Amino acid sequence: MVRLKHGYRFWYTLPVATCAIIPSLLLGFLIVEWRASPGKKMINSDLWGTMPFIALPLIFLFLMSWILMAHRRLVTHGEISIGKVTAVRLGRRGQAITYEFHDRSGRLIIASSPDNTRSFSPGMVVPIFYNAETPETDQLALCASAYEITDGPIA
Repeated sequence: MVRLKHGYRFWYTLPVATCAIIPSLLLGFLIVEWRASPGKKMINSDLWGTMPFIALPLIFLFLMSWILMAHRRLVTHGEISIGKVTAVRLGRRGQAITYEFHDRSGRLIIASSPDNTRSFSPGMVVPIFYNAETPETDQLALCASAYEITDGPIA
């Protein structure tokens, strides 16, 4: 069973709720204002002024959902391989690992990924989920995933 990691649930729910509530409130306020004073110049001015605050959260919500669904698809339906951590470095966004793994055809793939767990060191093994058709570009180390694999029911 695949589910969001426990610590990630709040931090994914907060932006989703925010990106849904802000455009909804703005559209609601615009509708109330338009019904109160239906001047065409006023409607156009208000609509164009609020458009970034309506469109950008919806675009962000779409992109975030698309990334999460892609990661979930890899974890649930992708191939799995055990990779070996070859290097650990500290970057601007935290710790990152470089790892290598062999795909189903035996090709050696070398890639990097953020280490959200901050628990890997060179020589350790890490599960890698990848798309068998494009393993060079479509792969995910479990330490960079927002998902975890469990045996039991959803808590």
